[in-house]
Amino acid sequence: MVSCLLIDRNAGERHRLSDLMAELGFDCIALPDASDGIRYCQDHHPDVVVMSASVADDARDFLRFAPAASRKDGRPVVIFYAETPDVETMGEAIREGAAEFLLKPFDRDLLKFKLRQSGVMPTRMN
Repeated sequence: MVSCLLIDRNAGERHRLSDLMAELGFDCIALPDASDGIRYCQDHHPDVVVMSASVADDARDFLRFAPAASRKDGRPVVIFYAETPDVETMGEAIREGAAEFLLKPFDRDLLKFKLRQSGVMPTRMN
């Protein structure tokens, strides 16, 4: 099973995304901040990290840590999402190593497309 780490300060959003990722065939853990995410990655090496831009203060540290944290190629796929189109935040996330950046609200189909594009979508899901 493909492993996913969700990082969002909002408990309701963590729950919603965890359910959505489980529907898509991912084994998920949800945490409230990037520093917890770094510690989690050191021990568990998730395949994908879906992270809210609301944790942006810690996101730069997370993205700098991510290359040594996880997958066989040394990096989890990181997908950021935000409620507002902040070009500076989007650009910085991509420059620092995020694979994708989504704007909310996004639905199951768009998330699934981005996960496939990033190469982490489980093949058993249509």
